[in-house]
Amino acid sequence: MYKDNVNAILAVLIVIFTLILAGKAFLLAGDETKIGDAKDILQILVGISGVVIGYYFGRVPAEAHAAKAQEQADAANAQSEVVSAQAQVIADQVDQVMDKMATGAAVTRGGDVRSAGSQTMEDLQKVRDDLKKLSISGRRR
Repeated sequence: MYKDNVNAILAVLIVIFTLILAGKAFLLAGDETKIGDAKDILQILVGISGVVIGYYFGRVPAEAHAAKAQEQADAANAQSEVVSAQAQVIADQVDQVMDKMATGAAVTRGGDVRSAGSQTMEDLQKVRDDLKKLSISGRRR
């Protein structure tokens, strides 16, 4: 913070000094011996003032772009965390289907026993549908 204040003060002083010397150079118009020296000094100061002004006018848009880029990066990270959590849920569902396949038979909610192949197929279709939804939600954002 302190460094920025010092830089701003120096920049303002450089620009003011350049303007004062430019005003004095106008007063020297017509004096061929002194106007040449004033012109040389003003050439240097105008260049330095241009750099100072360009720096401060370029800094504000650059900081705005940086803030926008940071917001986008934060949103992308949040989306990545959501997709990762959803992928973990789907991976757990796949583990459950694999466990059912290992037991050889699956019990439905009603308590009746179905063949392992039929129940496994339904479970796999559900996992597939969840993966499709996850894929679509990942592309939208």
